Amino acid sequence: MAGLPGQQAGQEPDAATFKTGVTQVRVDVLVSGDKGPISTLRREDFLIEDEGKPVAVNSFGREAESLSILLLLDASGSMRNYLEQIGRRARALLEQLRPIDRVGVMGFAKESDYLMPFTSNMDRAANAIDQALRPGLFPAGTSINAAIVDAAQAFIDSPKEVGHRAIFILTDNKALNYRVSDDTALRKLFDADALLNSIVTKNAEAPKPVKNPSQQNPDFSWADVFKLSAESGGEVLRTDRADEAFSKLLSNLRERYLLTYNAPSATPRQYRRIRVTLTKEAQKRYGKVVIRARSGYYTGA
Repeated sequence: MAGLPGQQAGQEPDAATFKTGVTQVRVDVLVSGDKGPISTLRREDFLIEDEGKPVAVNSFGREAESLSILLLLDASGSMRNYLEQIGRRARALLEQLRPIDRVGVMGFAKESDYLMPFTSNMDRAANAIDQALRPGLFPAGTSINAAIVDAAQAFIDSPKEVGHRAIFILTDNKALNYRVSDDTALRKLFDADALLNSIVTKNAEAPKPVKNPSQQNPDFSWADVFKLSAESGGEVLRTDRADEAFSKLLSNLRERYLLTYNAPSATPRQYRRIRVTLTKEAQKRYGKVVIRARSGYYTGA
């Protein structure tokens, strides 16, 4: 597994359609400048490298793509106020979505529960958010990586979610994972072609590096949605207003580009690194930018 990458990480001529018979690698990309997301890039402005070798982009889309969002809500006691913020404005927030967009809802604490499969009925989705607020619905505890694995699996089990795929997790990142490593969670996100967007509390922090890895129990690891979001190509927003953060992430998701290319021949279940940059000409036009895209993928079995 590659280490944590840096923040590299319109009219589109065609929508992102997928060819049969060839494995397509999907790359969901957000390009931001000083004033926020940049929405006027073209297919020819992007360069993608797979294991250091350039690949040809064979489909390109942005605003025409549907959104498939899975809300992953931390229902542990420390997140009650944040959950209520989302709950109070759930219907207004979901009204920002279009008829082609779909939302699923999952709550978690020690265990996760799929409260609403993907739907375009936003009233039903809002009702599912209300369910997450019910006291005693989940056993005490917080298992973040296990919940992310379950959320990614929901995308794998719903292949018709073909546009931008994103998990929006609401959490304080305070959890000790048991037997579900970051690598396991990230592999599942890659397999689902889903990015992780994280809404975290103002005081949320990434875990400190382990001084003596050889002395660490491999069954346990501190939660790190910062790392998982970065490597999957998503964002992290620290906030004390979860509803406002949701709106911003939703807006940014619409500004993302969806590119695909043919996967090079490789051995099964091999991890392959991806690097997304802009051409020199595009860099001259837009200046310094931040590119968020997945760090890699695993080849098929």
